Amino acid sequence: MGQHVDAVYEEGVFRPLEPVVLPEHQQVRLTIEDKPVPLSSKPAEPFPDTREEMEWLAKNWAEYVGEWVALVGPRLIAHGKKLADVSAAAEAAGYPDPLFASVEDRNIQFGGW
Repeated sequence: MGQHVDAVYEEGVFRPLEPVVLPEHQQVRLTIEDKPVPLSSKPAEPFPDTREEMEWLAKNWAEYVGEWVALVGPRLIAHGKKLADVSAAAEAAGYPDPLFASVEDRNIQFGGW
């Protein structure tokens, strides 16, 4: 007598999705039918709009070369040499999720090799 059993393949082993009543070490024959796996059960979140932060960086980068900055929209929330310090300062100011950027010198010439 046959049974239809849904299973998932994990780490080289088929694992039934529901309990199966079989004697231990019973041999079975599997027929594999691919079923699409949903990537997520929740809808994708859109990417945040960072245009204001990018504009701020384009205008003010030279003053903060070698530092990390935390930005929310066109506002500088915190800056400093260490990301951990900047992150802590931003959170203490009430901004747990700002945009963080490492500001590099745009005037450095690359000579290649």
